Amino acid sequence: MIEKITFLLFAAAALIASGGETATVLRDFRDAAGFSLNAAVGSVSGDGTILRIDTTGRDEAWTPVFRTRPGVLKPGTDYVATFQYRIDSPDMEKKFLHFLCRPFSRPDSALDTMRRNEGRSEKFRPVKIKFRTGTRADDYAFQIHTFRKLKGEIMDFTLAEGTGEVYLAATPDTKPFTGSLGKLPTGAKEFTIEPPDNPGGTVVDAAEFGVSPENPDNIPALNRALEHCREIGAARLTVRPGVYRMTSDVPLRFRGMRDFVFDGGGATFIWLKKRQPNFLVEQCERLVLRNFNMDWEWKKDPLASLVEVAAVTPESVDFKFVEYETFPRRDVRVAIVSSYDPATKSVGIEGGFDRGFEFYAGQNRPKTEWLSGNLLRVYAHDLGRFRPGQLFRMQHYYYDMGGFALTDNRHLTIEDVNIFSCAGHAFVVSGTQQFWEFRRVNIAAPKGVPRRVITCTADHCHIARSRGFFRMEECEFSLGADDCLNAHDCSGYAEKSGTHSVRTRNMRAIDTYPPGTPVELRHGDYSPSGFRSTVVSTRTIDNGKGIHEITFRDPVPEPIDDGFILFNWNYDTRNIIVRNCFFHDNRARGILLLGRDITLENNRFRHNEMGAIKIETGYTFNVWSEGYGADNIVVRNNTFDSVNPRDVANDGKARDIYMGVYMKTDPSTERTRYPILSNILFENNRFRDSFGLVAFISSAGNVTFRDNTFENPTPRRDPLPYRAAFFVTSASDVKIVNNRYIASPNVPNPGVFYDPESVENIVAAGNIVIPEK
Repeated sequence: MIEKITFLLFAAAALIASGGETATVLRDFRDAAGFSLNAAVGSVSGDGTILRIDTTGRDEAWTPVFRTRPGVLKPGTDYVATFQYRIDSPDMEKKFLHFLCRPFSRPDSALDTMRRNEGRSEKFRPVKIKFRTGTRADDYAFQIHTFRKLKGEIMDFTLAEGTGEVYLAATPDTKPFTGSLGKLPTGAKEFTIEPPDNPGGTVVDAAEFGVSPENPDNIPALNRALEHCREIGAARLTVRPGVYRMTSDVPLRFRGMRDFVFDGGGATFIWLKKRQPNFLVEQCERLVLRNFNMDWEWKKDPLASLVEVAAVTPESVDFKFVEYETFPRRDVRVAIVSSYDPATKSVGIEGGFDRGFEFYAGQNRPKTEWLSGNLLRVYAHDLGRFRPGQLFRMQHYYYDMGGFALTDNRHLTIEDVNIFSCAGHAFVVSGTQQFWEFRRVNIAAPKGVPRRVITCTADHCHIARSRGFFRMEECEFSLGADDCLNAHDCSGYAEKSGTHSVRTRNMRAIDTYPPGTPVELRHGDYSPSGFRSTVVSTRTIDNGKGIHEITFRDPVPEPIDDGFILFNWNYDTRNIIVRNCFFHDNRARGILLLGRDITLENNRFRHNEMGAIKIETGYTFNVWSEGYGADNIVVRNNTFDSVNPRDVANDGKARDIYMGVYMKTDPSTERTRYPILSNILFENNRFRDSFGLVAFISSAGNVTFRDNTFENPTPRRDPLPYRAAFFVTSASDVKIVNNRYIASPNVPNPGVFYDPESVENIVAAGNIVIPEK
């Protein structure tokens, strides 16, 4: 039945297609009037079919090679570039071709609408790049630059106006879809967290060990109390109400605790330190942490500040600290600035941006100069996006220290805890952690306290690896500097080096691959290789570059591409339940789901700067490699309000929900036809004021959106033709059915766009436009 419906929809698409046809703008390199070529590094073959590039004689990091001339591209218009390229001795870490869409007259990246790197193939490799020009300039150009020194060629080049996509419209008179949707995912299974079982255990008062609000530092006394509890097998440690200072550069240690409750008694712990997490919780079982508040000493050391651009030159930008007459730290660190919305009192505005300076403490520190008590000059380059009067949240910390480090625990409960602020991640989970929960854990600024523009300076909760079974209920995560929840396991990339061995690239944690570790090898497109074996040994070749040799018990097969992706099955972040939570006003995304057997229900997402949910997996050669794919995910009865105000896009398309992969770099425009993201259901959700697509769906299979509602009453500064629609590419068995659009002039094309070259078995039916109430 589905195949028949799909065929009928394909046939009808020709009648309602929008942007499906393309019109050629440039073909090959024959028309020199249509482009500008840097003759010092580029040349065209005699027949005009091949562009030859040679920047091996240049010392610059970036070299422009090719630009279409003003007038060739129109503002606010879709284009498709197709070509083949090759590179001599490819090495994406050291050199690559950089394709971008930028105004011809702009030397900086301020108005770029597309950037993509290619350079991993010595043989000609086909590429298709879809992009859309912006509206803030009238001379956008398709450009080719190089990063560092390389030699290569480009041929079969075509630049065409249009999208090449098919559009299936939602209409007022559509009939409900009544066909079969096949097997739908079920999400996570319910599970139990075991409570502490220590009925005869001792109750210890922390004050007996010297814990007191009068102490300048309570960490040593609390650690003595905790060690005493561990030694005698106590049932509970209690803290009296009050405000406690914490200044040692060591954490509170919960190590090897069993059947134990830490009751904070409503106390507030305030940290001021330079290193180490606040709480270190490891190898504990049936542990409860409850009833306390965590904060930072803002009067002496603000974690972030609200600043206004006072002046800009090509070499410097002046920031005024608007809430201070004299800023308390004269050795201030400018980690990153993010555009700030005074209406929501949080980061994230349309057309906004981030700019990193001293992102990692001590690295790339810019020269700074205090011009007055609250006016700071920062010396830097590429400042074209800064304008006087702009507001930013300036972070003075990012990946520093952290709140809770949770490792290798089982049956852990954290409840009734308020995190007002902390330096770094609020929670980092690692190791073989399994069966844990957050209940009424709130990461939110304290009410009525001024200058609190941030809570945690990195992710709210970052699950780097675990064995799953995590539940969070009735929690609020807000105002943090990165994702609210990022749940994944760390993967890796390697190339075959022997009959039984592989050599890794950028492997950060070789210590998680001891002998006996079960490892699966996936091909570079995430398709199964059929190989799963155990580690026999590891050998470090270059630890700084993450190069190690791993030897397995069984012979390694031949890759179908350049190498393999490693799944370490000592870890399996799965069976996650998130209910009745509120994620809002944070930098980055609401939730990243890179696991399986997951249920999200009855949650609220509001003003998440870069989108609400990402379901993805990916690997890189220079930063992170995260996720083993995604499977069996249910997202139901949630509300999404004004997520992605920053207009963050994939393949030039802004989106609320993103499903896809990144390969070699993050982000990347490479996709896989293998459905590494599969069995995903969104139902009965409400989306309000999408800034772009409702969902970008790629590298996926068996994805269903049904019975969702979309309302878009608020106009955008930059209207998008695909607002509140869906886009599907490199996917199969996608069903978008029986969704409701509340009629709005801000949604010109409600419905589904898809790429006919890479999508199989798509069903878009029963999607109706209903009158506004």
